[in-house]
Amino acid sequence: MPTFRKLLSGGRSSRPAPIFQLVPGQPLTTGYFLLQVEPAIRHGIAELLESNPRHALTELALIAYLMGMGFDYPTAQVIVEAWEKDDILLAQGILTE
Repeated sequence: MPTFRKLLSGGRSSRPAPIFQLVPGQPLTTGYFLLQVEPAIRHGIAELLESNPRHALTELALIAYLMGMGFDYPTAQVIVEAWEKDDILLAQGILTE
């Protein structure tokens, strides 16, 4: 109970606050997230050199979103590349060639 009272009184403990973990033993830090999306970032930079900025950023955002949903980078990239060939998405201007 002293710990609960300490929290209520605003006192700080000497231990740092725990970091939320989805995978046991793997802390979810900024560095961890950056390492996870690094392939998508590199892909987006390469796309910037080959296409217009709107297309590159849209593709990067879609890949990163799919990775956040649990897909690994290669799978997310294949899905987005398949969407690029969808005539309906191209006609609506959602994705550009």
